[in-house]
Amino acid sequence: MSAAPVLDAASLDRAVAEPRDHAASWTATPPAERVRLLERMLPRITEAAPAMVAGAARAKGYEPTSQWAAEDWVTAPWALAQMVSAYLHVLRRVAAGDGPLDAGAVRERDGRVVVDVFPATASDRLLLNGFTAQVWTLPGTTRADVLADAAGEYRGRQGRPGVALGLGAGNVPAITPLDILHKL
Repeated sequence: MSAAPVLDAASLDRAVAEPRDHAASWTATPPAERVRLLERMLPRITEAAPAMVAGAARAKGYEPTSQWAAEDWVTAPWALAQMVSAYLHVLRRVAAGDGPLDAGAVRERDGRVVVDVFPATASDRLLLNGFTAQVWTLPGTTRADVLADAAGEYRGRQGRPGVALGLGAGNVPAITPLDILHKL
């Protein structure tokens, strides 16, 4: 019976050191610069879409031209582009000096504050007609709290720099990049 491999913690520490050393500079990146970075992603997603779909299809055991690959177009490039567009919607509002939320999307219902978060844009309403999403806040949260605190790190509240590890499961192609974007 062979011994289990020994974990080389020093190499892991070195791998984490550089992102940790630069975490504060990312936290300080203003919304307008984040908008520019995200805008650069959209055409790259379009360019990479066929390869994303082909890789997902092959991993699942069918050809990229198969009818089954339709799901891969939705769960890979479209999902990623949709989320980038959602982040752009909010960050553009913040960069323009507006709040991240339309004040009309925040209301009280049954003694709770409810935020209508989807659809947020005309394309959301057109492409996903009939789908809606809300965030119900904790009891005791006020409408003023929500409007003041939403996207606080983009509006003056000091963020906490840090490093996160993203593990890609691989069953849905866009999950790993979506998780990374969320953490950023």
